[in-house]
Amino acid sequence: MVGSSIMSGAIKIAPHATMIVVQAITAGYFVLTNTILVTGISSTVLLVYQYILATIFAGALSFIFERRNRPPLTLPIFFWIFFLAFVGITLAQNLLAACLYFISSTIETAVLNMVPIFTYILSVISREEMLELNTLWGKGKLFGCLLCVSGALTLMSWRGSAIILKTSLGEWILGLVMAVIGILAFSTWILMLRPMMRKYPAEFSLSAIMFFCTTLQTGALAAIVSHKASEWRLKWGLELILVLFGGLLNSGLSNILYTWCASVKGPIFVATFSPLTYVFTILMETVFLGSSLYTGSVIGSIVIIAGLYIYLWSKAKEEAYTSMNGDDSITSSLILDAAPSQVP
Repeated sequence: MVGSSIMSGAIKIAPHATMIVVQAITAGYFVLTNTILVTGISSTVLLVYQYILATIFAGALSFIFERRNRPPLTLPIFFWIFFLAFVGITLAQNLLAACLYFISSTIETAVLNMVPIFTYILSVISREEMLELNTLWGKGKLFGCLLCVSGALTLMSWRGSAIILKTSLGEWILGLVMAVIGILAFSTWILMLRPMMRKYPAEFSLSAIMFFCTTLQTGALAAIVSHKASEWRLKWGLELILVLFGGLLNSGLSNILYTWCASVKGPIFVATFSPLTYVFTILMETVFLGSSLYTGSVIGSIVIIAGLYIYLWSKAKEEAYTSMNGDDSITSSLILDAAPSQVP
C-alpha cells in the first residue's frame, strides 16, 4: 500500500521534476555557449556536430525501447516531422545560438521567459488550450503566466546596463530580434508536439527522425556560411565539451523530455517552466563566472517561482475537474453511440 502510494506520487511529480532538470540543462548550455562563442568559432558548425550526436543518442534509445512497437512512418508523417524539425530545432536553435554573438546569455534567457505567453496565445488561437476565464483555474493559469513574465522583466531590468550592452546598440537590437523570432519558433514547436505525438506515438523514434532532419538542414546552412575546412575543426577543451553537452543533454535528452512532457501535460505546462532557465542562469553565472547578484535577481526569481506555483496549482485544479467529469462524458458518449443501434 505504501509502495503503491509512493509510486503514484513519483509518477505525479515526474513531469514537474523533468522540466526543472531540462531548464537547468538549458541554462548550463547557454552559459557555456556564450563563453565559447567569443573565441570566434561558428555556432552553426557547433550545432551540426551536436545534432549528429543527438541523432545517434535518440536513435540508440529508439532501437532499444521502440523497435518492436514503432508505428509505421508514412510520407505525410515524415513531411510533418521534417517541418517540425525545421521550426523548433533548426530555425529556433540556430537563431538562439547566433544571437549570443550580440547579447549575453542572461539577456537571452530573459527573453526566453516570453515562451509561456507566446505558447499561451498560440494555444488559445489554435484551440489546443481553452481560455476559460470564467473559471478559477482559467484565471489562475493566465495570472501565473503573466506573473512569470513580470518576474523575468523585473529580474532583467534590475541588473544594470553594463550587463545588457555587451555590443553596440544596433547589434544588441539585432541579437534581441533574433532571440524573439527564435523563441516564437520554439513556442510554435512546443504547441505542435502534442498533435504530432498523437500521429506518431513514439517519442524516441520521433526525436531521432527530427534530429536526422535537423542535421541535414543545419548541415546545408553550415556548408554555405562556413565553407572553409578550418572552420569545421574542433579544439580540445571547452569546444568539445560544448558539443558533447549540447548533443547528448541539451539537444538529445532535453528534446526527448520536452516531447514526452508536452504529450502528457500539454504545451502550456512545458512552456511555463521556461522562466526557471533565467533563475538557473543567474545562479550559474554567480557561482561559476563570479557575476554580481542583484536585489532584482532575488525579487524577480521569487516572483517567477510564485507565478509558476500559481499556474501549476490552477492546472492541477483543472485536471481534477476534468477527471471528475470524465466518466460522465464517457458514459454519455457510449449512450450516444449505442442509441443508433436501438433504432430498427
